[in-house]
Amino acid sequence: MLIRTSLFIAVGTAALIAVGGRAILSAGAPKPPLVITHGIASGDVTPTSAVIWARASSKAQMHVEIDTEPTFGHAKSHGSAKADEATDFTSHLVVDGLQPSTRYWYRVWLSGAGGTGRSEVADNQIGTFTTAHSSWDSRPLSFILAADVGGQRYCRNAATGGYAIFGAMQKLAPDFVIVNGDAIYGDGDCPAAGPEPGWVNIPGDFPSIADSAVDWTNVDAVRDIYLRHWRYNRADPYTQDLLRSTSTISQWDDHEVINDFGAPWTYWNSANINRAGYPNIVAAGLDTFFAYAAIARQPVDRDRIYRSLRWGNDLEVFVLDARSYRDRNDTLDTLAEPKPMLGPDQIAWLVNGIQQSTATWKVVSSDVPISIPTGSLTFGRDAWARLPGEPATGFRRELLEQLLPGLDRINATNVVFVATDVHYATNLAYAIDADADGDILTLHEVVRGPLNAVKNPPKTVAQLDPSANPTVLYAEGNFFNFGFVRIRREEDGKMHFVADVRDEHGVQRPGSVINLTPQ
Repeated sequence: MLIRTSLFIAVGTAALIAVGGRAILSAGAPKPPLVITHGIASGDVTPTSAVIWARASSKAQMHVEIDTEPTFGHAKSHGSAKADEATDFTSHLVVDGLQPSTRYWYRVWLSGAGGTGRSEVADNQIGTFTTAHSSWDSRPLSFILAADVGGQRYCRNAATGGYAIFGAMQKLAPDFVIVNGDAIYGDGDCPAAGPEPGWVNIPGDFPSIADSAVDWTNVDAVRDIYLRHWRYNRADPYTQDLLRSTSTISQWDDHEVINDFGAPWTYWNSANINRAGYPNIVAAGLDTFFAYAAIARQPVDRDRIYRSLRWGNDLEVFVLDARSYRDRNDTLDTLAEPKPMLGPDQIAWLVNGIQQSTATWKVVSSDVPISIPTGSLTFGRDAWARLPGEPATGFRRELLEQLLPGLDRINATNVVFVATDVHYATNLAYAIDADADGDILTLHEVVRGPLNAVKNPPKTVAQLDPSANPTVLYAEGNFFNFGFVRIRREEDGKMHFVADVRDEHGVQRPGSVINLTPQ
């Protein structure tokens, strides 16, 4: 009944009353309806399974239905999983019993925590992915290598409505995306004023976790900062569209917690040695990564990130974790045993996995590059590499005495490392007799990024660690970019590894193509 200045609408047992232009809920009003707040995603796809992810507006059960047709004429339910405060109302469900090499559509809906009621399924709650090929099945595939999102105040651009580069990735219709780390910058902030003239951000409602005003001993406040970073990036419409259109393989790097960190450390760096609460930020960074990545935590080793995924006869992806097992960056690499970054168990897993793999191409997704020095002289090198004459920080001996000799001993072939982290694009070749047996280990590395973060100039050969004998095949910097990889059969009848660099518009950069023939 409309009575001039007031509108009375019955809503169940409650009433919504508009008075003087303000809507207020009367006593006893029902809670707002359940909705999916930050899109949906799929990840860690195998020939027969996938992880489905979503975030609810409040405590709920997430339900998933799957079909091989977008009309869902023969949809099958694949169960449900809870969403509650422990995971910031995100939910993960493993769907299995799928067929290899098949495009599936899935739709997500929510019910109340007790299983009652049902949310409406909107268009943005319908996604698609393709299952991996069977291990004997040789057919073309493609994937994208991407990382470094929202760093150094290059946040969601108000002029384009967000991270427009994700739209360029979506147009390429990849089979999956490797999210190589730095999917958030927990140690950054997003004010309206951007980092360069004319750049205006969609502001973020969070501080940098590195801000001295943040109390790291306040566990709830620390966790909230990371969650706000994740929600901000996942609210981006371009990101949501990409994640609905294909699957992901996720790993973390440093900015999911804080720059150049190590998970086992008791403090961050020498400038913050007395700052209490460092273990809290590591725990919160890891926990929120698992909450927002489409990855299922393992039942026994729940914090394990390194794993492998097979995509047909011609590809196996080995995902590394260079953060969870490392010694301090600032200690010297001159001990009786090589200073660990991956650690001996992970290296043994990788070498054994590559030795046992029957895939044509073995792609190693690394958090850090092989020969490009990262980190600093003040706080220690953050990767394997360091330059001649520098203090012996970093983790060079692990690379030269464990990782590369291990690959050389098994005569590894067709190994390509992929990485981001350094904010410029390059293709590198390596040839080294790492185990001193007279045979040469050859491998390649493609480095990409940033998607949306500070843009760095490329390194010259003189600025690389020479220990693994790198050859620069291409290098270009100072622009947003991602990697596009195809594994395809060429005129010689072999499945080639073809990778290039794409700019923020999806345009291939001249000279960036690397076309590798399998040995």
